[in-house]
Amino acid sequence: MLSARKTLCKIFIVVNLLAMTAFSSNNFTALEFPALKLAQWPHKPVFVQAGRDMKVLGMGSNQPVPLGIPFKIESSLFKGTILLRFRNAKSDDPESNSEYFKGRNRLMQTVIQGQFKRPIKMSEVYVGSIFAQPLAAAPPPFMTKIMDAVLGRIAPGLIVDLSSEAPKVIALL
Repeated sequence: MLSARKTLCKIFIVVNLLAMTAFSSNNFTALEFPALKLAQWPHKPVFVQAGRDMKVLGMGSNQPVPLGIPFKIESSLFKGTILLRFRNAKSDDPESNSEYFKGRNRLMQTVIQGQFKRPIKMSEVYVGSIFAQPLAAAPPPFMTKIMDAVLGRIAPGLIVDLSSEAPKVIALL
């Protein structure tokens, strides 16, 4: 059986990251472990919840968001709808989820539709994933340094931190 430490995945929706004024790898931290025990996770092996500054309309805080069906979100900067799908995770629409992944190598899908409540510079919009626990198969530190050097030249603005206590992949949209 997989442990909760190895399976926890928390995706911070784009707009939650926009609430930060300074962007650096130190800003994308401080995630809480889910209030639900692993046995209660509705979409095992993942648990996805909105960030602190994001409201999922019709749901309380620290609750898992629906997977496979669109849900409405709102923050001080953004209002819209999100659809999330993960391969090998329980979906709230299993038939549609199965059809989406059938015959393809896709691992996940994220669709965000909505509008910003005020003008935002695109250089301030980030998208990505933050994990609340270390990755089970994190690369060794020497490999991380090589990856950072290569990715920094190919994609400036990309933050890839796979070996820390709170791994993350964050990119400018």
